[in-house]
Amino acid sequence: MKKIIILPLLFLALTVMAEQKDWAQFYRYEGKNDSLTHQPTVVFMGNSITDCWPDANPAFFADNNFVGRGISGQVSSQMLVRFQEDVISLQPKVVVICCGTNDIAQNNGYISLEHILMNIKSMCELARANKIKPVVCSTLPA
Repeated sequence: MKKIIILPLLFLALTVMAEQKDWAQFYRYEGKNDSLTHQPTVVFMGNSITDCWPDANPAFFADNNFVGRGISGQVSSQMLVRFQEDVISLQPKVVVICCGTNDIAQNNGYISLEHILMNIKSMCELARANKIKPVVCSTLPA
């Protein structure tokens, strides 16, 4: 009887761990980051809004030496965790940070406004410390 109960619980635990393996989704842009042949002028970091911009007008991004590093559904905590790899390591002159909507929507559970602000401030501080000018977009109504 114990085996019947333990096996489903073990399976559930392994499933949850597998889903959370790459919580920040580092893999999403890993290949694109590695294959860049030039230093981008601007990196757009954000959520679904930012994720869609390069696909909506790829010529605009290519012609202006911009790269998009948005991931649909991401919250500020996830962006902060991948900021080093998807922004700082690319050494742009400017980073456009567009986040907060998914935090307010509680995509990753509750987070206070103060903590959202701290995440955004941390990204700005990291950018400035690496001689990257941060541009923060307003959170859209949610």
